[in-house]
Amino acid sequence: MGRCAASAVPVIAFATAMGCAQLAGIDDTNGSRRPPDSLEVTRLSVGVTQEQTPLDLGGLTATYFVARGDATFDRIPASLSPDASKWTTKLYDPAPVQFTLPDLPAPIPRLFAFPVPRLQVLYGVLEHPGRIAAPDGATFTVTAPLDVPIAATDSFQTYVVGAWLARGFAAGEIPTTGMMLSSTPFSFVAGNSVAGRPAPDLVTSRDAFLVLRYSSGAMTGVAEAAPFDQTGMATTVMTRTMAPVMQDQTLDVKLSPGVLATRYLAARPAVATLSMSWSLVAAPGYQIASNAGPLLQSGGLTMADAGLTVKYGNPFTARRWNTIFTLATSESRVYTPAGTATPVTLNAGMNQFLEPPAPGFSLILPAGLPILIAIDNMPLSTDGQSYKQPARFAHVTVVSDTPPGATGPGADLYNLQVFELVANQAGNALDRKIVLAAASRDASFDLPPELFQAGHSYTLRAITTLGGFPALGDGNFLTRELPLSQGYLDSAVFTVTP
Repeated sequence: MGRCAASAVPVIAFATAMGCAQLAGIDDTNGSRRPPDSLEVTRLSVGVTQEQTPLDLGGLTATYFVARGDATFDRIPASLSPDASKWTTKLYDPAPVQFTLPDLPAPIPRLFAFPVPRLQVLYGVLEHPGRIAAPDGATFTVTAPLDVPIAATDSFQTYVVGAWLARGFAAGEIPTTGMMLSSTPFSFVAGNSVAGRPAPDLVTSRDAFLVLRYSSGAMTGVAEAAPFDQTGMATTVMTRTMAPVMQDQTLDVKLSPGVLATRYLAARPAVATLSMSWSLVAAPGYQIASNAGPLLQSGGLTMADAGLTVKYGNPFTARRWNTIFTLATSESRVYTPAGTATPVTLNAGMNQFLEPPAPGFSLILPAGLPILIAIDNMPLSTDGQSYKQPARFAHVTVVSDTPPGATGPGADLYNLQVFELVANQAGNALDRKIVLAAASRDASFDLPPELFQAGHSYTLRAITTLGGFPALGDGNFLTRELPLSQGYLDSAVFTVTP
């Protein structure tokens, strides 16, 4: 959205109060037969396999923001197609659109501002299609015959792809002798949900129920149960005999921790203490750059590490759970509002996601790192600032660094997340509650003024993305690919005043 997005009015659906012909971009009066503005959402269920279906948009909303000559916006509600698969309008000039999707526990408003009339959005969910919650208190007892005796360095994990559940075997469930691993009866709980859902999903025959063995951080064995449907309150699972994972692949990459640390020095507010880690994952959703899946190997990195060379194996390649390598780096700061005992941890970070590259590949983290966020020309560089409640759309800008050796743009896509800070249940820290997620090709955003409520505190997270969306220029978010690189920064905490 351009700076003309300023508005002096609250959210009002003007389409029912005035003739549409009074609005710029309504009706194709120039006879060009352009398609009207529209928004389609595809649901991608990522499980053992991936399944795409049109998302049922019933009960959800979409509103287009149409700029007026007096630098305000008209709000134009979109119409739902008869099959509830698409939002359409009578607009013929591209306009920003705010819409909701069926997020849990509550829909999160999204604001997309792209210079194309047709948007195709992907709603990717870690799930098997038709998922339902498991009964409260339902238990599993898992037994896995082993291929070799248990070693002192071994650990074990139950991992269910499809229902997306993960639980480590407790120390008392791992025998010191013998060739059989058997759990005590246990219940999957919210903390076991890889997808972050508040209740575990019911396991079905469409899932892969796995027992994984690790030694010194590497997956060394996998046992799978025959497909089954979870019924009743107690389920007994016997897997096939565990098979060894051959460490027949090599990851060989180079990096420069000193260069990364220098880039973080420019971030405002200042952050500190560089943390670096890496992982190799067998990813069922690798086609959309999702790195959820069974962990193959992982570890940390130090400032002395100029590279990484490790052997690993992926026993799931026949299922097309390709390997995704992730390099994750971050620095952080802690802010405690004056007069409170509720701190919040805020971060800056740079990540890189790719399928394992050729030996000697240099990890340069090519996406620009956001180093400063401003709102209405006020740099959010010092925690504890005050911001007067806006009467017009709030204009947010993002400044990013230029990665060393960069020969092109530092980002293809910019995202902005608005978080309200609220005390956690224990009352001893602040949690971040997302209230808006915005996306644009530009490093600036215009946000509806009603987002910012007097007396409330907020932080903004700017995200840069380079790669990953080859058809972004056509408004196509469905097509994804690796490699992908990202940078992000949490702004200073600010409090809205009347």
